[in-house]
Amino acid sequence: MSVLQLFQTGPTPALIVRSVSGNLSVSGWDRPEVEVRTQGDAESLQVNQGAETLTISCEEDLGLRVPVQSRLIIEQVEGNASINLLLGGLRMSHVEGNVSLHSVSGVEIDHVEGNLTARLVAGDLRVGVVEGNAQIVKAAGDVQLGKVEGSLNLEEVGGDIQAQVEGSVRMRTPLAPGQQCTVQAEGSILCEVPRDVGAVFSLKADGAIRVSDLGENRKVVAGELIFEREPAHARLTLVAEGSIHLRGVQLRPIDEKEFVSTLEEELNLRTAELTQQITAQIEAQVNELARQLDSKLAQLNVDDALSASIQERVQAAMRRAEERLTEALRRMEQRTQERESRRRKGGWPALPTPPAPSTPPKRPPVTEEERMMILRMVEQGKLSVEQAEQLLAALSGSKRR
Repeated sequence: MSVLQLFQTGPTPALIVRSVSGNLSVSGWDRPEVEVRTQGDAESLQVNQGAETLTISCEEDLGLRVPVQSRLIIEQVEGNASINLLLGGLRMSHVEGNVSLHSVSGVEIDHVEGNLTARLVAGDLRVGVVEGNAQIVKAAGDVQLGKVEGSLNLEEVGGDIQAQVEGSVRMRTPLAPGQQCTVQAEGSILCEVPRDVGAVFSLKADGAIRVSDLGENRKVVAGELIFEREPAHARLTLVAEGSIHLRGVQLRPIDEKEFVSTLEEELNLRTAELTQQITAQIEAQVNELARQLDSKLAQLNVDDALSASIQERVQAAMRRAEERLTEALRRMEQRTQERESRRRKGGWPALPTPPAPSTPPKRPPVTEEERMMILRMVEQGKLSVEQAEQLLAALSGSKRR
């Protein structure tokens, strides 16, 4: 058994996930509504909708599709948590499993008992405790890690870095002007920076300290090494109980336009995926309704009598259904154009237009026999005109909105 519910929220809702007994999956989509789904029964899911918030608790695995600009607060997850394409802000209290973040904005996390993986973080990332390993790739803002009990891998962080690590550290940082990086590790540290970077370097280790491909090579058996390269607009401080290896590499600085472009590619990819999923759902719903109608009509014994007035009313209803479908598609295209216009005004590159939803395959036109059956049911009072409209629209392959 599974449960699926849909809630109208607007484009920037505040969402609160109180507790999830299983795994949590959240994906952003370009719709002003929240889809809530679980494989458990209805009693395992509690959803309360307020004027501006949606509060959710689930005793099973929980899946959410939310507007991209949602603000999300997660209090307790007993399993793993996966968050994709969420640009309104994320606050997480306690996750007992692993946490995976992809294409998110500002993030605050108190405690992760498993591993943390974050990729494409458009804002700051602040984490209290990670009991496992942490991997952070492409973060545009500051990264602050209070305590990582495993190892740490950092790549392409544009803001300041501050991290306490019990294991080993491997990091690659552009050391952009004004950037301040301080990393302390109980294990060893391997740090890569651009060969031509200017900064103040402060290295302290119980083991060996080695500096290579940064002008003059340096080596210290144990102790402290401080040196400066002009222009010294950044600062790097590394402290390790093991060894430290600082080396220069051919490293490109983080390009904001490239970062935004990567994020937009992710948005378009997921929009296309969601479009395919929605289209498949519509096709499945229409096909199932048509199957049920075929079965119901086959069980009825109706004659071929026809009322001209009833036929005219039902045909008019069919035309209205087609007009509503056409208008809905027009509004969808208009919303896409408005979003692109707003992005251009805000200085962001325009997003490529997502692929239009494919038209669900139509059944063969309604036969005269089927039409006569439905009209006869209306005449006998077994169906209302509204119900007849739905039946004919479904048999024609259209979806009444």
